Amino acid sequence: MNKNLAYIENGGVQVGIATKVGATIVFLSKNGSPNILKSNEEYWELTEKVTVETDFKPICGHTVWLGAQAEWWTQQTVNEDKRKAADVWPPDPFCTLGEYSIIEKTRSAIILQSPQSEVWGVVMHKTIAVNPDGSVFIKAAIQNTVNKPLTWDIWFNTRLDGWAKAYVKTTEDQCRVEPVLNENSQEMPFSFVGDYFTYNPCKPQDHKGERSSKAFIYPTEPRIWGVTQSHIVAISFEKHKAAEIHKEHALVEIYNHTEHSDANALLELEYHSPLVNLQPDETAEAWQVWNVFDYDGDNSEQAHIRRIQEVVVTEIPRY
Repeated sequence: MNKNLAYIENGGVQVGIATKVGATIVFLSKNGSPNILKSNEEYWELTEKVTVETDFKPICGHTVWLGAQAEWWTQQTVNEDKRKAADVWPPDPFCTLGEYSIIEKTRSAIILQSPQSEVWGVVMHKTIAVNPDGSVFIKAAIQNTVNKPLTWDIWFNTRLDGWAKAYVKTTEDQCRVEPVLNENSQEMPFSFVGDYFTYNPCKPQDHKGERSSKAFIYPTEPRIWGVTQSHIVAISFEKHKAAEIHKEHALVEIYNHTEHSDANALLELEYHSPLVNLQPDETAEAWQVWNVFDYDGDNSEQAHIRRIQEVVVTEIPRY
């Protein structure tokens, strides 16, 4: 166990949370397996004090942002240059990198509270629990702590290795893919396997440095599947109406990035809650449930889909 993490466990599943670095979930294991999440251990503890000027740290794991991204620096008054420029990077350092207070902890659950954010104008509360069946419940709640209305959604972002596979049940007319195209980057190939969208991760061509694309999806069912060589993670959430989601975003977003080196390969499995207008002291919340399954089948899309369909029928509870 890493001394910088708070661990909770139940039903053979263990979760590690970097409470001093944004209460980021950086470790997920089933029955003693290696970490299923992509996470950079060197950032599990920060020695610097978090301020408005603190830059992004690639911790990976599972984090909670707010949306829309275009509003990240427009609703604050502590950095006038970023407000005028409507900067879309980095995310709020207080919520994503600050030290969270542990409000309550048991063997299988933890409740945490962020410092007050000078950028997003909220305090964020996180509840993380591992149920007896090994499923992981994650809830994030935000409270408006400034004396003016704020407009936000709650944005869950779970990172796997970029060579893992993501599957989302949808239709082609409910999926838009935006590649990152420039002198150094080219698109990530994607396809539909039956009713499921998936990326086909591959290295960039020799004359390019990376491949990156993001898919904006309204799913047929409210679930994202992440498939590694040894596990399948089913991420379930509420199916909100498409009109409730900020026009810049989608209920589900999938980002895939590869380079010639495997070190920075990244797959992001993202969910957005409805956009809400929060009056002072008002709160909003969103949740996910993760179900983790062992996987020892072939590393093929057809085998992945067969196992996913088996799981849906026999092993996934209805939330």
